[in-house]
Amino acid sequence: MASCTLTWAFLGLYHLLCHLGFEVRGESVLITYFVFTALFDHPHIFQTFSRTHADPVEFERHRHLHTWGLAAFVLGGIAIAALGFLRQLIAAASLYGSWHIIRQHWGLLRAYKAVNEDHNRLDHYLDSTLFYVGMVGFLLNDYRGSDGPTTIYGSLTAPFPSVPPWLSSAAGWLFVVVAVLYGARQVQLWRRGGPVVVPKLLFLGAALGTHGLVFYLTATPFLVAEALETVYHNVQYQGWIRHYQRRTLGAHVVRRWAWMALAYGVVVGSVEVVGLTDQALSWLFLPFFMVVIYHYYVDGKIWRLGSD
Repeated sequence: MASCTLTWAFLGLYHLLCHLGFEVRGESVLITYFVFTALFDHPHIFQTFSRTHADPVEFERHRHLHTWGLAAFVLGGIAIAALGFLRQLIAAASLYGSWHIIRQHWGLLRAYKAVNEDHNRLDHYLDSTLFYVGMVGFLLNDYRGSDGPTTIYGSLTAPFPSVPPWLSSAAGWLFVVVAVLYGARQVQLWRRGGPVVVPKLLFLGAALGTHGLVFYLTATPFLVAEALETVYHNVQYQGWIRHYQRRTLGAHVVRRWAWMALAYGVVVGSVEVVGLTDQALSWLFLPFFMVVIYHYYVDGKIWRLGSD
């Protein structure tokens, strides 16, 4: 759970690079993003294949999805870009990715609840309401009153939706109300000597606190914000996949997959940065970009974190 501190580490890296004078042509953004995408984001994408293609049981269960389906994702992305809708695809993939992160946080929260035998129905409703109102509300705030396309890097932009200010404000106040009720419930449990599940509360604080920092308390360029939002999720996934690999594939394969994932991340991260700095070469990254979207989709098919 301490991996949420990496959000602060990347925020510090970005501001340090700006302080050192790398912000003039956007190098502070690009360096921060490269460290994130090469060492954290794409390695966690690659690790999915240890579950989909290296696991014979899972591969047989979704054989068509992991073969023809993967090919359809890649070819579909290339076709969408060729038709001139790359910017719309980037916006849709970014929003889908945020939802993917939220859903993984919820799955891990359910795992914390299961391990601690936290099965009270009222507490489940309060957990889910606080979590989703907070996570979605913070995300809505990021697109509050948007007045035009969002700059991804350089001249590359994406048309994100504009959220009415009243909706974002309503979500914020609703979160405050739910948080007060949630706190009152924890006090009630404590006074009655009931089970106050501290690991669950720490996890909720880490997940909600990270998103609150990114979408409420900081103002950073898009690629930096993506790193701040996602790196916690990346390390969560790496920890989870190592647990899975040790249990099902054997401890001897964990290090091998980690090194392969890192090599994949450095190569693909380099290709992505080349595409960002020279948009004439951005097509080189398209297949890897669609693998990322494939990862978002299949993760909902292959994992049930509360039981797996």
